[in-house]
Amino acid sequence: MSKVQTLTAENLADHHGDHVAAKRNSVYPKDGDGPSALTTNPNMRRMSRFEGRPSVNYGRRMSQVSRSSVTGSSFAHRHIGLLPVKLQNTYRTEPDPNEVFRPSSVRGVVQEVLDECLDGERYNATQCRNLAQMLTDLIKSRVKDMGFQRYKYVVTVTLGEDCGQGVHVVSRCLWNKDTDNYAEAHYNKNGLYAVASVYACYFE
Repeated sequence: MSKVQTLTAENLADHHGDHVAAKRNSVYPKDGDGPSALTTNPNMRRMSRFEGRPSVNYGRRMSQVSRSSVTGSSFAHRHIGLLPVKLQNTYRTEPDPNEVFRPSSVRGVVQEVLDECLDGERYNATQCRNLAQMLTDLIKSRVKDMGFQRYKYVVTVTLGEDCGQGVHVVSRCLWNKDTDNYAEAHYNKNGLYAVASVYACYFE
């Protein structure tokens, strides 16, 4: 009877040892195994850098692919075919006769903008800055729509209160008199005066 109890205890010990060994495999090769045993062990497989890694605070950690997308690498690869178009130099140093800046036509456009925007307005010291910025942007946009090719524009607008005083707006420029020119227009109503000037320089 005692012999049966001893065999049962040994069997239980061997069964427990086999269960632990099967549940927890060693990462090192056994005696007699070659180097391939260490490399083919699934527990020794190197984790790819594109696989998610567990975070310490149990949050989802950003992968390498997500970081490259944030920095713009994926955007650049997606739009790599949209390259800037390179045009051959024309070696033109002066505009065509039908593309020359015409001060008389530009003066009419500038005067129309002043009349439309300042009609009924009165001088306000707190609003003159924004009003002058709005007028310069609108005048420049209207002049660009006239289609003068290869011209750079500088637009200035001077606003002030008309109290019967004398005002002179003077400008001096250094440019090519054959290709560059300017146009200006005036407005004076309801105690508000405005002087708008457009300077056009040909870009060779």
